[in-house]
Amino acid sequence: MTTSPRIGRTTEDYRSAFSYFDVNKDGQITLQELENAMNKCGVHPTKLELRIIMSQMDKDKDGVVTFEEFVQMMRLQERELDMQQQKHTKTRPSNMERPEMRRELLKQFRMFDRDNDGYIYPEEMKRLVLELRLGNAFPIQVIDQLFSEADTDGDGKISFEEFVMAVI
Repeated sequence: MTTSPRIGRTTEDYRSAFSYFDVNKDGQITLQELENAMNKCGVHPTKLELRIIMSQMDKDKDGVVTFEEFVQMMRLQERELDMQQQKHTKTRPSNMERPEMRRELLKQFRMFDRDNDGYIYPEEMKRLVLELRLGNAFPIQVIDQLFSEADTDGDGKISFEEFVMAVI
């Protein structure tokens, strides 16, 4: 059982995520399967966005994504996220005052809250992940799980207070 150092992901975790996309179970993800899986999750990328995602994942350029290519991309995205988080941690002063921290968290919250109604909805979270091209590191199933964990009152949306509790 191979484990990714970031969050303890196993090969079985990757296989489960891969099978969500590989509907016909032929061991390959086609552009159509990618589009269908994303649409099923409420994310509707343009054809150009889909081709960009596929080109990033399809290393041998044969028009499909194999499990090995999928895992390689997932691990690359996880490493990039780790580096971004480490960079952010190193540049943030450890003695950040509360008003400064609150402003920073509010800024991050507003990145997700696209309609500025004071709540983050699942669609807003998925859209931002797609726009930042992090969909490979965060399959829709993972986003849904993170969302439900942050939505502590179960009302289908994340308030600023819930967001703060989830990220601190």
